[in-house]
Amino acid sequence: MLALIAMGILPLSWILGNALTCVLDPKKAKHEYSWEDRILAGILIMIGLAEGAHLFIMVRGQSVFAFTKYFSLLLAATAGLSIAILAICIFRNKHRCLFPKLEKNEWILASLFLALVAAQVVLLCVRTTVYLGYDETLETVTTLLKSERLYEVNPLTGKPYAAGMPSRLKILCLPTLYASLSQITKASPELVTWHLIPVLTILCSYLAYASLTKALFEEKTHRLLFLAVVAFLVFVGDAGYGLEGFGLLHAGFQGTTIRSAVLLPWTFGLCLRGKWKLLPLVILAEACIVWTLYGLGMSLLLVLLYLAFHMSWKMLSKRKEAA
Repeated sequence: MLALIAMGILPLSWILGNALTCVLDPKKAKHEYSWEDRILAGILIMIGLAEGAHLFIMVRGQSVFAFTKYFSLLLAATAGLSIAILAICIFRNKHRCLFPKLEKNEWILASLFLALVAAQVVLLCVRTTVYLGYDETLETVTTLLKSERLYEVNPLTGKPYAAGMPSRLKILCLPTLYASLSQITKASPELVTWHLIPVLTILCSYLAYASLTKALFEEKTHRLLFLAVVAFLVFVGDAGYGLEGFGLLHAGFQGTTIRSAVLLPWTFGLCLRGKWKLLPLVILAEACIVWTLYGLGMSLLLVLLYLAFHMSWKMLSKRKEAA
């Protein structure tokens, strides 16, 4: 059931992301951005809407129930606007985004990759234990559902905070979003936090890597082989903490996992393909879900390092040509 809900979110995110790419590049949207880009952009738009609703109720001192109302209204309004934008794009530019066609030999690799992903989704749906390691996400979500105010009660003690919370930590929206999803789906916080969100995270991770393959390989066979290897490494990395797939299979609800498994691979792919207009969305999304000292973290650092390397490479190439 939760897997079906996760799969239902992806088409909505595709609509939102498709509309965004139409606005960014009205005449080139169908060529500039892949369908993976559109889905991931839509997911980050949802995170942005959640952050807006979160900040609004935090300032007003309201509860998660108010967040659910405001977030639902923002999402419905954005979805309606996106549908209108898409209708205009289709009418004016015959905008469309087709999924890739595969040859017979490519279906073998695609089937292997999809089988590995399906096995991981089933594992995330049926497992009963997760890695916590000082993580308080579930306790925070449960407290938010019981509390009448946002971030006024310590989830570990059940008592009001003695000295409050750091502002940078207080503005992160993931616990509030998870609590809201629990209200909307009528599912327990455990089901949403430990099952639904990790399913979404792992699916978005493969979308990010699929987008990255478009910058690394020209042939579809090589892309599919790369994705199959990544899916295999996720299973192999389940053996211990800190390995490749441990976060995805045991802590997909954490903001740090979303950053390392979704945002950073997609950021790298966007940089390699020169899709600069979507990068601010990624950088701001990380600031909304991961605690860092100043709010802008690894995604921004990756972009800056890539730009520095790219500019240095161009300067060296010009010097060689001049010589």
